[in-house]
Amino acid sequence: MELRDKRILHKMRNEARLVTGFIDGLNFDAFMQNEIIKRAVAMTLANIGELCGALSDNTKTQYKDIPWAAIRKTRNVISHDYESVDFAILWQTVNVDIPFLIERIDAIERDIGLELYGEAERADNYDEILKAIEDADENGA
Repeated sequence: MELRDKRILHKMRNEARLVTGFIDGLNFDAFMQNEIIKRAVAMTLANIGELCGALSDNTKTQYKDIPWAAIRKTRNVISHDYESVDFAILWQTVNVDIPFLIERIDAIERDIGLELYGEAERADNYDEILKAIEDADENGA
């Protein structure tokens, strides 16, 4: 996997965790009544979709169980037709699909060797870890 894709996936996971934090402790009714949270959720899901669009076809093909096209489509609807956004669907997305995405990105990181680092260590040293992996890839390790 290209270093660029590793970085994109890391950013996607960070955005996914951020969006789940927005709704933490809220029920559906509270979510629907909070315009700020709804807009934050929509924007963050659009960010995830934008990042998805930047991934290489190679990575998308390698991990076909992730609904890349649906992620991108969500971004397009939010970005180009915001008035038609169904926030009940976004609620479902954040509660069901985003935890799956986080789980899959964590599994991908394990596949590429980032599981050697604890969660806090990964967050603090991610750029250094990716540089080490890039150097190993370039040197044929």
